Amino acid sequence: MSVSIQQPRAASAPSGMTLVFQRVSDFMGTDHRGIRLAAGLALGAVAGLVGNWGAAGLASGAGLLLGWPGVAGAAVQLLVQYGLRGDLLAALALSFASAALGTSSYLVFRFVPKLGRGFPNLRSYLWLLASALLGGLVGSLLVALAGREPGSSLQAVWVWSWAVEALAGVLLLTPPALLAADRFLRRWLIPIPNEVPARTYRRISLAPPMIEALGDETMMVGRRLKSALSQDILFTGAAMVLGVTALAVPVSALLPVGGRWIILLYLVPILWAALEYGMRGGVLAASAGGLSFVFGLFLITAMAGDGEAVRVWMYSADLLVLSMTGAFVGRLREKEARMRDELVDANRLLRRDLLLVAQALTQAVEAKDRYTEGHLHRVSEYAVAVGARLGMRGNDLEMLHYASMLHDIGKIGVPENVLRKEGPLDAIESEIMRRHPEIGARILEKLDLLKGAAPIVLHHQERFDGRLDSTHPGYPMGLRGETIPLGARIIAVVDAFDAMTTDRPYRRALSEAAAVSELRRERGRQFDPVVVDAFLRILEERPWLRASRA
Repeated sequence: MSVSIQQPRAASAPSGMTLVFQRVSDFMGTDHRGIRLAAGLALGAVAGLVGNWGAAGLASGAGLLLGWPGVAGAAVQLLVQYGLRGDLLAALALSFASAALGTSSYLVFRFVPKLGRGFPNLRSYLWLLASALLGGLVGSLLVALAGREPGSSLQAVWVWSWAVEALAGVLLLTPPALLAADRFLRRWLIPIPNEVPARTYRRISLAPPMIEALGDETMMVGRRLKSALSQDILFTGAAMVLGVTALAVPVSALLPVGGRWIILLYLVPILWAALEYGMRGGVLAASAGGLSFVFGLFLITAMAGDGEAVRVWMYSADLLVLSMTGAFVGRLREKEARMRDELVDANRLLRRDLLLVAQALTQAVEAKDRYTEGHLHRVSEYAVAVGARLGMRGNDLEMLHYASMLHDIGKIGVPENVLRKEGPLDAIESEIMRRHPEIGARILEKLDLLKGAAPIVLHHQERFDGRLDSTHPGYPMGLRGETIPLGARIIAVVDAFDAMTTDRPYRRALSEAAAVSELRRERGRQFDPVVVDAFLRILEERPWLRASRA
């Protein structure tokens, strides 16, 4: 049987049109070079309409966002626009000058480490200024070589003035362009190796709140910074900027020399934005204020018929002060927020560990006295609820929480034969048992974070009427009324209720109804009547923890 082997056909050569489409497809491929070139042409067109300082700012943005295609597109478009005005040499100089500025910005962010176009740090902002100044100086030399400014046959170009005007243009236009592109156009931007990603400040909590009932008063909670492109800054910040502009522009137009200082009023919205939104908010507000001032002054000048464009370089020093103020104040605000959040997390971790220690101590007490198993947990939960009902907040409520957990910690110093005796205690044994509040208070006084709980533990066995000759006398000091700490009065009620409803070595547990009747009978005598009423209301809302009783 013969096997025929079919030779593969030679691939036919693609047609000319197919090659064209393939080349275009490759050019517009995944790296978006064609899109960046088109965007650069569009930026160049806008730059030509805005003027020299606008060309500088937009050229810097084209380099940072779009890379070489963006710089080339902007330069070509500027050359065409200004070349049509008849001064080809000056147009060529301005085109190369803008390209130098865009190239400088791109190269700096391309090769200087730890930079990001979304202003993740103050370093990025400062290097933007450095690249703007470097590119502006190079560009000004190129423009100076032309001998004339584009569109003017008489006015000589000053090297320094053009460089400073370029710096002012970068300050006004580049930050909002970078922030907007980072927020909405990240996939289209030119890749920059090892770029630091932009981050809206987010809190990273190391530990959750441990005691829900305490509230935030026990923690040092700092405000979170918001996104610099949120609606709040866009509306509130815009209203503040426009309000300042309505005052600053007329004053500056009427008083050309002294009126320049009026733009320092923009510090109000800039500082607000920096404190609320961090460095990016401050820089964005400074750009918004500078742009609104320049355009407002331009409109007034045009309406007055002066026919001369506003020279941005005249205000460059003021604009630099505004922008750098927003950047530095915003950065300090971010660092402050981070430090406060770190303190919050450390505080919560410390309190978590303190709570674990307290729980370990309660387990030690319950292990020694089996009849108190679950007792400390129940007393703690209801004592905190009563304290919150009576208006305790913050540190007072927190100390009540720990004191209620540890109110019997002094029983560690009581002999087991006394704790576990099956019958009534004799006089000596009763005296030994009554020492446990003092022992517990001495233990807690040695711990700085629990010192506030020591008085509560010390006096939780006092009687509200202060009697010492009753069946259940108050001890250890015989205090009465409101001289007894409120936390101790609360624990006395909850502790007594739990003791009555729990089996003890010397008696069987009472029913909850009988225990409630006993509390009402002793209301105003052994127990604070206000505390009794609050506890009984809570019992109606939250059934007693029967399931966890011993």
